[in-house]
Amino acid sequence: MVLSEFAVSQDLYNSIALFNAALLLLGLAGAMFSFVFMILRWKTPKRRGHVIRLLLSLGGIGFAFAFHFFMLFGVYLPALGREQMALANAAREERFRESTYVFLGDVSPEFALTDIDGESFSMTEAKGKVVLINFFATWCGPCITELPHVEQLWKKHKADDRFCLIVIGREETDESVRAFREEHGFTFPMAADPQRSAYSRFAKEAIPRTIVVAPDGKVVYAKMGFTESDLDSLEEVLDEQLSAAK
Repeated sequence: MVLSEFAVSQDLYNSIALFNAALLLLGLAGAMFSFVFMILRWKTPKRRGHVIRLLLSLGGIGFAFAFHFFMLFGVYLPALGREQMALANAAREERFRESTYVFLGDVSPEFALTDIDGESFSMTEAKGKVVLINFFATWCGPCITELPHVEQLWKKHKADDRFCLIVIGREETDESVRAFREEHGFTFPMAADPQRSAYSRFAKEAIPRTIVVAPDGKVVYAKMGFTESDLDSLEEVLDEQLSAAK
């Protein structure tokens, strides 16, 4: 459906562009002839008519240009961007379904890790809290883009004893995660998962991944990859769950 709608909108734009080009050519031809005859008949009474026709032709040319730019930048390109975004989101969702073991409404798998500061973390101990889990890698560009936003969420909610967060480096070591945290100045709890012991319970491939687990142990948010538009939905889920956990 999306592709067919895109094809129609493109055909419509092409038709309008051709019509507009024809108007421009007619306007230019009219302006040229009006200008020539205006010069030739400058000292005759017909001069005024040629001046008016020249001004009308120039006005038509200006209108045609303005209309073309409006259709291009105000209608067609935004529509094209929306279509491309829809296709990208559909591909992202398809990859998420193919690579994921745990979906919304599922009970979160149990796992336990020791973070790089020596503190233990386990889903069993975190039960009854709102848990934000993020899987990343130090080489992953989207992860590096996403984690500053995770840092903001950590600073916002870390004083709330109903909230806990763990950021887990897939196939990373304590040393690589520690160096990464120092390089970027993150303060949230981080752990290494060199053998994918935690990650493989949630998915078989693809990072970053962000998961929110409700106090009852069920997954209420799960995303693969990162876009800026994910932030609003993530914050909304966290706020809802923390409010319900009072």
